[in-house]
Amino acid sequence: MDHVLVAGAGPVGMVAASCLADAGIKVTILEQSPDLPADLRASTFHPPTLDMLERFGVVPAMIEQGLICPQWQVRDREKGVIATYDLGVLKNDTNHPYRLQCEQWRLTRMLRDRLASNPDVTFQCGACVQDVTQDANGVDVRLENGETLRGTWLIGSDGARSAVRRALGVNFEGMTIPEIYLTLSTSFPFHEAISDLANIAYISDPEEWFVLLRTASLWRL
Repeated sequence: MDHVLVAGAGPVGMVAASCLADAGIKVTILEQSPDLPADLRASTFHPPTLDMLERFGVVPAMIEQGLICPQWQVRDREKGVIATYDLGVLKNDTNHPYRLQCEQWRLTRMLRDRLASNPDVTFQCGACVQDVTQDANGVDVRLENGETLRGTWLIGSDGARSAVRRALGVNFEGMTIPEIYLTLSTSFPFHEAISDLANIAYISDPEEWFVLLRTASLWRL
Protein backbone atom coordinates (compact mmCIF):
# COMPACT_ATOMS: atom_id res chain seq x y z
CA MET A 1 0.00 0.00 0.00
CA ASP A 2 1.30 3.44 -0.89
CA HIS A 3 2.16 5.68 2.05
CA VAL A 4 2.33 9.41 1.34
CA LEU A 5 4.06 11.82 3.71
CA VAL A 6 2.73 15.38 3.67
CA ALA A 7 5.02 18.09 5.05
CA GLY A 8 2.98 21.07 6.19
CA ALA A 9 -0.60 21.17 7.48
CA GLY A 10 -1.72 24.39 5.86
CA PRO A 11 -4.63 24.47 3.40
CA VAL A 12 -2.59 22.90 0.59
CA GLY A 13 -1.26 20.06 2.72
CA MET A 14 -4.60 19.34 4.39
CA VAL A 15 -6.52 19.35 1.11
CA ALA A 16 -3.92 17.07 -0.50
CA ALA A 17 -4.07 14.72 2.50
CA SER A 18 -7.88 14.71 2.35
CA CYS A 19 -7.88 13.78 -1.34
CA LEU A 20 -5.42 10.96 -0.74
CA ALA A 21 -7.28 9.64 2.30
CA ASP A 22 -10.56 9.65 0.39
CA ALA A 23 -8.84 7.55 -2.28
CA GLY A 24 -7.87 4.96 0.34
CA ILE A 25 -4.20 5.93 0.49
CA LYS A 26 -2.29 5.91 3.78
CA VAL A 27 -1.18 9.42 4.78
CA THR A 28 1.06 10.89 7.46
CA ILE A 29 0.79 14.66 7.94
CA LEU A 30 3.82 16.41 9.43
CA GLU A 31 3.30 19.86 10.97
CA GLN A 32 6.22 21.64 12.61
CA SER A 33 4.06 23.75 14.97
CA PRO A 34 2.87 22.28 18.30
CA ASP A 35 -0.69 22.58 16.97
CA LEU A 36 -2.32 23.75 13.78
CA PRO A 37 -1.42 27.46 13.44
CA ALA A 38 -4.26 29.85 14.26
CA ASP A 39 -2.55 33.07 13.21
CA LEU A 40 -4.33 35.33 10.74
CA ARG A 41 -3.02 34.41 7.33
CA ALA A 42 -5.18 34.15 4.21
CA SER A 43 -8.89 34.77 4.72
CA THR A 44 -10.48 34.82 1.26
CA PHE A 45 -11.94 31.83 -0.58
CA HIS A 46 -12.92 32.33 -4.23
CA PRO A 47 -15.77 30.57 -6.10
CA PRO A 48 -13.68 27.80 -7.74
CA THR A 49 -12.02 26.98 -4.41
CA LEU A 50 -15.37 26.69 -2.66
CA ASP A 51 -16.63 24.44 -5.46
CA MET A 52 -13.59 22.22 -5.01
CA LEU A 53 -14.01 22.07 -1.22
CA GLU A 54 -17.59 20.84 -1.57
CA ARG A 55 -16.30 17.27 -1.92
CA PHE A 56 -15.16 17.34 1.72
CA GLY A 57 -18.47 18.57 3.11
CA VAL A 58 -16.90 21.54 4.91
CA VAL A 59 -18.37 24.45 2.96
CA PRO A 60 -21.59 24.81 5.01
CA ALA A 61 -19.54 25.16 8.21
CA MET A 62 -17.19 27.62 6.50
CA ILE A 63 -20.17 29.73 5.44
CA GLU A 64 -21.59 29.57 8.96
CA GLN A 65 -18.30 30.78 10.46
CA GLY A 66 -17.43 33.18 7.66
CA LEU A 67 -18.86 36.13 5.77
CA ILE A 68 -20.33 35.90 2.27
CA CYS A 69 -19.17 38.78 0.06
CA PRO A 70 -20.93 38.90 -3.34
CA GLN A 71 -19.30 42.23 -4.25
CA TRP A 72 -15.90 43.84 -3.96
CA GLN A 73 -14.66 47.34 -4.69
CA VAL A 74 -11.78 49.31 -6.07
CA ARG A 75 -11.66 52.69 -4.36
CA ASP A 76 -9.62 55.87 -4.55
CA ARG A 77 -8.48 56.92 -1.11
CA GLU A 78 -9.73 60.48 -1.66
CA LYS A 79 -12.57 60.10 -4.18
CA GLY A 80 -14.23 56.91 -3.00
CA VAL A 81 -15.62 54.11 -5.17
CA ILE A 82 -14.09 53.68 -8.63
CA ALA A 83 -15.64 50.34 -9.51
CA THR A 84 -17.79 47.65 -7.91
CA TYR A 85 -17.52 44.06 -9.11
CA ASP A 86 -20.51 41.76 -8.65
CA LEU A 87 -19.72 38.05 -8.56
CA GLY A 88 -23.42 37.33 -8.93
CA VAL A 89 -22.85 37.27 -12.70
CA LEU A 90 -21.20 33.86 -12.15
CA LYS A 91 -24.36 32.26 -10.78
CA ASN A 92 -24.69 29.94 -13.79
CA ASP A 93 -21.02 28.93 -13.62
CA THR A 94 -20.50 28.15 -9.94
CA ASN A 95 -22.40 27.02 -6.89
CA HIS A 96 -20.80 29.88 -4.97
CA PRO A 97 -21.08 33.21 -6.85
CA TYR A 98 -19.29 35.14 -4.12
CA ARG A 99 -16.10 35.38 -2.15
CA LEU A 100 -16.15 33.92 1.33
CA GLN A 101 -14.20 35.66 4.07
CA CYS A 102 -13.17 32.88 6.43
CA GLU A 103 -9.76 32.50 8.06
CA GLN A 104 -7.70 29.63 6.67
CA TRP A 105 -7.13 28.16 10.13
CA ARG A 106 -10.84 27.37 10.30
CA LEU A 107 -10.56 25.26 7.15
CA THR A 108 -7.48 23.35 8.29
CA ARG A 109 -9.17 22.47 11.58
CA MET A 110 -12.32 21.31 9.82
CA LEU A 111 -10.27 19.05 7.56
CA ARG A 112 -8.28 17.71 10.51
CA ASP A 113 -11.49 16.87 12.37
CA ARG A 114 -12.84 15.17 9.25
CA LEU A 115 -9.71 13.02 8.97
CA ALA A 116 -9.53 12.17 12.68
CA SER A 117 -11.62 9.01 12.36
CA ASN A 118 -9.71 7.66 9.34
CA PRO A 119 -7.39 4.85 10.50
CA ASP A 120 -5.10 5.40 7.50
CA VAL A 121 -4.32 8.99 8.50
CA THR A 122 -1.67 9.93 11.07
CA PHE A 123 -1.24 13.52 12.21
CA GLN A 124 2.02 14.58 13.87
CA CYS A 125 2.45 18.07 15.31
CA GLY A 126 5.88 19.29 16.39
CA ALA A 127 7.31 17.34 13.46
CA CYS A 128 9.82 19.64 11.79
CA VAL A 129 11.38 18.25 8.61
CA GLN A 130 15.17 18.44 8.75
CA ASP A 131 16.31 16.45 5.72
CA VAL A 132 15.00 14.36 2.83
CA THR A 133 16.64 11.52 0.92
CA GLN A 134 15.12 9.33 -1.75
CA ASP A 135 15.80 6.18 -3.73
CA ALA A 136 14.02 4.22 -6.43
CA ASN A 137 11.47 2.83 -3.97
CA GLY A 138 10.57 5.78 -1.82
CA VAL A 139 11.66 8.63 0.38
CA ASP A 140 13.07 9.02 3.90
CA VAL A 141 12.23 12.11 5.92
CA ARG A 142 14.39 12.93 8.92
CA LEU A 143 12.76 15.10 11.55
CA GLU A 144 14.44 17.60 13.83
CA ASN A 145 13.97 15.25 16.79
CA GLY A 146 16.01 12.55 15.04
CA GLU A 147 13.06 10.39 13.98
CA THR A 148 13.08 9.08 10.40
CA LEU A 149 9.89 8.28 8.49
CA ARG A 150 9.69 6.21 5.33
CA GLY A 151 7.12 6.84 2.63
CA THR A 152 6.41 6.00 -0.97
CA TRP A 153 5.98 9.67 -1.81
CA LEU A 154 6.49 13.02 -0.11
CA ILE A 155 4.44 16.17 -0.72
CA GLY A 156 6.26 19.36 0.23
CA SER A 157 3.60 21.86 1.26
CA ASP A 158 5.68 23.50 3.95
CA GLY A 159 5.62 27.07 2.69
CA ALA A 160 8.01 29.66 1.31
CA ARG A 161 10.87 28.43 3.52
CA SER A 162 10.21 24.81 2.56
CA ALA A 163 12.66 22.37 4.12
CA VAL A 164 11.57 19.80 1.52
CA ARG A 165 12.42 22.08 -1.36
CA ARG A 166 15.74 23.02 0.23
CA ALA A 167 16.69 19.37 0.80
CA LEU A 168 15.95 18.55 -2.84
CA GLY A 169 17.92 21.55 -4.11
CA VAL A 170 14.87 23.08 -5.75
CA ASN A 171 15.08 26.86 -6.06
CA PHE A 172 12.26 29.17 -5.01
CA GLU A 173 11.62 30.92 -8.29
CA GLY A 174 10.40 34.48 -8.54
CA MET A 175 11.45 37.78 -7.01
CA THR A 176 11.14 39.59 -3.72
CA ILE A 177 9.60 43.05 -3.98
CA PRO A 178 11.77 45.48 -1.97
CA GLU A 179 8.90 46.80 0.12
CA ILE A 180 7.83 46.49 3.73
CA TYR A 181 4.20 45.52 4.30
CA LEU A 182 2.22 45.90 7.50
CA THR A 183 -0.77 43.70 8.29
CA LEU A 184 -3.28 44.78 10.92
CA SER A 185 -6.43 43.24 12.34
CA THR A 186 -8.92 45.36 14.25
CA SER A 187 -12.45 45.30 15.61
CA PHE A 188 -12.99 48.89 14.45
CA PRO A 189 -16.25 48.95 12.39
CA PHE A 190 -15.05 50.43 9.10
CA HIS A 191 -18.40 49.53 7.52
CA GLU A 192 -20.10 51.93 9.93
CA ALA A 193 -17.55 54.70 9.45
CA ILE A 194 -17.70 54.46 5.62
CA SER A 195 -21.32 53.96 4.59
CA ASP A 196 -20.73 52.68 1.04
CA LEU A 197 -17.80 50.40 1.89
CA ALA A 198 -17.96 46.84 0.59
CA ASN A 199 -16.64 43.99 2.73
CA ILE A 200 -13.68 43.70 0.36
CA ALA A 201 -12.07 46.91 -0.89
CA TYR A 202 -8.81 47.67 -2.67
CA ILE A 203 -7.79 51.26 -1.87
CA SER A 204 -5.71 53.12 -4.45
CA ASP A 205 -3.24 55.79 -3.36
CA PRO A 206 0.13 56.88 -4.85
CA GLU A 207 1.93 56.53 -1.52
CA GLU A 208 -0.19 54.54 0.91
CA TRP A 209 -2.35 52.01 -0.93
CA PHE A 210 -3.94 49.26 1.11
CA VAL A 211 -6.61 46.58 1.21
CA LEU A 212 -9.59 46.34 3.55
CA LEU A 213 -10.96 42.85 4.17
CA ARG A 214 -13.80 42.13 6.54
CA THR A 215 -14.20 38.77 8.28
CA ALA A 216 -16.99 37.66 10.58
CA SER A 217 -15.28 39.18 13.61
CA LEU A 218 -12.56 41.56 12.41
CA TRP A 219 -11.45 43.95 9.72
CA ARG A 220 -8.04 43.25 8.22
CA LEU A 221 -5.77 45.85 6.60
